[in-house]
Amino acid sequence: MKKLLFFDIDGTLVDFGNSTMSPSTADALIRAKQNGHMIFLCTGRSYNQIYPSLKAFDFDGVVAAAGGYVTVGDKVIAHHVYGQNLLQRVLDTVGDNNTGLIFQTKDKSITNHKWADKFISAFSKQFDMHVIQDNPTFKDIVIDDELSSFSNRYADVESTIYCNCDYHIDDLRKLLGDDFVVTLSSFKEPEPYSGEITLRGVNKATGIRDVVEFLHMSQADTIGFGDGQNDFDMLRYCDVGVAMGNSSDEVKAVADIVTDDIKEDGLKNAMVHLGLV
Repeated sequence: MKKLLFFDIDGTLVDFGNSTMSPSTADALIRAKQNGHMIFLCTGRSYNQIYPSLKAFDFDGVVAAAGGYVTVGDKVIAHHVYGQNLLQRVLDTVGDNNTGLIFQTKDKSITNHKWADKFISAFSKQFDMHVIQDNPTFKDIVIDDELSSFSNRYADVESTIYCNCDYHIDDLRKLLGDDFVVTLSSFKEPEPYSGEITLRGVNKATGIRDVVEFLHMSQADTIGFGDGQNDFDMLRYCDVGVAMGNSSDEVKAVADIVTDDIKEDGLKNAMVHLGLV
């Protein structure tokens, strides 16, 4: 039976700091398609931040911005944005303190010099500089230091990534209110002062549901593969949730299956175990 397969990027399809899939992962995806299954990227990254090598691969669609932007083939089937008022709330809450901010839209990422410096400092503690320079998060990023009409110019923001916040994640959740969901970052070493700010009611699971409904298929046809905090919704929603061996214990606890580490052909091994290839 045809299955819809949804793959997180960082720590699942590619190792942190790497923009290309391993040969075993790429081969497993190709063979899954040959066997009649459909494959989708399912990422917290906005569409513009997805590695070009993954965009060039023969995926059947994308759930990007943690469900904020969803495509099947060349058709956009869902697109959710903050709008001016909610973006202004984020700016009022953390825009003027020590937090590094990058606002994500389908076409671009936006920051200013102060916020960018915070991010480069945070990334440089975990990755080599060439990894930072090649990361789509920073390549061709828009630098805009004019905050007076920022929320009006970028009302199409889909999600926000932040780092080095003055507020613990639990406090930030309270400050931002019920319109947002705040999750830990997808950094290699997550900590409670960095994360992602997405719209409540929009997540990887809702994006997968959009795909399922568009294709007139069933939740029972879905399998999700992930490793991070923002994969909880996906792993719970999919009929089968697969956690990578490099996942945290919290992620493994919500999965149906735990496979090997990404460096030990974990994705291929899981797909073989499930009879997909």
